[in-house]
Amino acid sequence: MAGVLDQMVHADVIVMATPVYFYTMAAQLKTLIDRTCARYQEVRGKEFYFILTAADGHKKALHRTIEGLRGFTSCLDGAREKGIVYGTGAWEAGDIKTSPAMQEAYQMGRSL
Repeated sequence: MAGVLDQMVHADVIVMATPVYFYTMAAQLKTLIDRTCARYQEVRGKEFYFILTAADGHKKALHRTIEGLRGFTSCLDGAREKGIVYGTGAWEAGDIKTSPAMQEAYQMGRSL
C-alpha cells in the first residue's frame, strides 16, 4: 500500500475506476480510499477522473457512487474533478467492450 500512496502523492492525475455493485463502489476501491487516511493531506492539487461500470442502464443509478468518490476528493486540497465515464448496461462479462463508454474513456485518456 505504501507504494500506491507514494504514486498518488507524486501523480498529477488520478483515475479512479470501479464496478458498481448495489449502487456503490467496490470494496477494493473503498479500501484504497480508506487507507489514504494516513497521507491524505499530501494528496493535493490533483486532477481526478472517474470511470464506473454497472449493469443498470441509467446514469442516475450511479449518482450514489459518484457522491462517494466526491466525498473523498472533497477532503483533498485542490482536487479537481475533470471527467466521468459512465459504463452503464454492462451486465455480462465483456459487455463494456462494445459500449460507448470505451470510446469515451479512450478520448478522455488522450486529452490528458
